[in-house]
Amino acid sequence: MTTNPATETAAEDVSARIARVAAQLFAEQGYDATSVRTIVESAAVTKPALYYYFQSKEGLAHYLLTEPMTRLVGSMQSILAGTSAGVEKLEQLIEAQFAFCRENPDRARFVYALFFGPLGRSLSTELTQYASTMRVIVDEAVLRLAEEGVIEAEQTDACATCVRGLVTAYTMDFLYREAPLDSELPARCVSDVLQGFARPVGRGRRRPLAQPETPSTSLE
Repeated sequence: MTTNPATETAAEDVSARIARVAAQLFAEQGYDATSVRTIVESAAVTKPALYYYFQSKEGLAHYLLTEPMTRLVGSMQSILAGTSAGVEKLEQLIEAQFAFCRENPDRARFVYALFFGPLGRSLSTELTQYASTMRVIVDEAVLRLAEEGVIEAEQTDACATCVRGLVTAYTMDFLYREAPLDSELPARCVSDVLQGFARPVGRGRRRPLAQPETPSTSLE
């Protein structure tokens, strides 16, 4: 049995359009507030078309999350298992997360809306599992830095938290304030975490933080 390439392309176009429109609506209006009717009208398709490709609104949401997030986690696991040095490995992990957002900003906004939204929904539960795995991967990468002598062992928790914080902050700025996620940003993130932000005052030294003034105890 032969297939018609034109028919296959048309089917891909329809399913891709439904997914693209749904991601945008889920990001803008929220998953619960977006009806199937709104999706199909915005995508200029019929309800049977949505049900044919995705079975339900929840099936459509899972499609938007499961494959891309599985691919992202797989990419991060491959980076962690690679032979790169710790600093480069951490930069690559950050870039993988930025690339996920650049690839489809609406989908990324949907992910963040679920991640920071009400708990208990099946979609949020699924996303939490991905997020937990990604957290472990970053923690392992930071442990490599300690093993290589880049940071002290007792600094690993704080370092990993700073990395996750910077990734989230820059991602949110990109998604909601149109700030760029340029190719140099991952290296800058790692450098800022490892070296801090204080201005150098000499070779190998950084300007100490200003100490608060001690209140006077004199009776003058």
